[in-house]
Amino acid sequence: MVTNEMILAFLNIMEYGNLTSAAKNTYTSQSNLSKQIALLEKELGAPLLIRAKGHSEVSLTPYGKEFMRLASHWQTLQKEFDEIRDIDAVTEISIGALDRMNTFMFADLYNQMMNGHPEIRLDIHTRHSRDIYRQMEDHRLDIGFVSCLLPVSANIAIRPLYDETMLVAACMDHSEKMISPEELDPAGEIYSRWSDEFEIWHDQLWPGRQYRIHVGTASMIPSYLNQSDRWALIPVSLVNSFSHMNEFSHYQLSVDAPKRTIYMLTQKSPRSARAKALSVFENAMIDFLNQDPLIRMISDSE
Repeated sequence: MVTNEMILAFLNIMEYGNLTSAAKNTYTSQSNLSKQIALLEKELGAPLLIRAKGHSEVSLTPYGKEFMRLASHWQTLQKEFDEIRDIDAVTEISIGALDRMNTFMFADLYNQMMNGHPEIRLDIHTRHSRDIYRQMEDHRLDIGFVSCLLPVSANIAIRPLYDETMLVAACMDHSEKMISPEELDPAGEIYSRWSDEFEIWHDQLWPGRQYRIHVGTASMIPSYLNQSDRWALIPVSLVNSFSHMNEFSHYQLSVDAPKRTIYMLTQKSPRSARAKALSVFENAMIDFLNQDPLIRMISDSE
């Protein structure tokens, strides 16, 4: 008999990519996860995961891909059963967003929701854009915020939410508020890959990956902006968030950098028990962003 524990072990491994990360993030042991997967594969009579020698990441067999679809539906049904049981209590909504949005941009919004809407519980996930798309398709998220456009199924609605300019953050003492690429030593750059378009633009100005360090999340950048030769390109919305973490100045770049656009993903047919809570959150989020003078909200007509 397939148990809930077996299915959750499978879903957790696929969410975190490997046994080590799944065990660490779900506070269990690798041996327990391996045991549950072995039991699941024995029960189903087919292998689900491919474990290549020398690689920690796992991938799905054809049977695993089909089971992933069924397991995701099972998880959705489990949540809906829970919502029916707690229909007069708190409604939970799942939100997936990029690191910088959850850590900096939306922190005050989440606090406002916690203080003003005790009837809504936020289940917040920090993910890369591609993972947010995948979890939206699997109905594991109710709403997502991403920085790139990817193909979506007919079940997902996508709309541009806002865009913002890029600035140079640096510890250097520069007399002008504008700085040219020639004045920036690539060997001192704290580089973050903001988008595919940004990377192409960046490599035309500073080819050859000369940067000092490549960081995977925006929250890492301030830790390294601590010497006069170091600098980073950041979205304008992060300037205020970073300013209290380290002393640095910000400058306009003399050439136009690609604007940073954020897109919102929603389920076209949200679970009925969550529809009202999602509407409350979306309206609060729009009001919150409209108060930020550093970003430009994108209207539905654009």
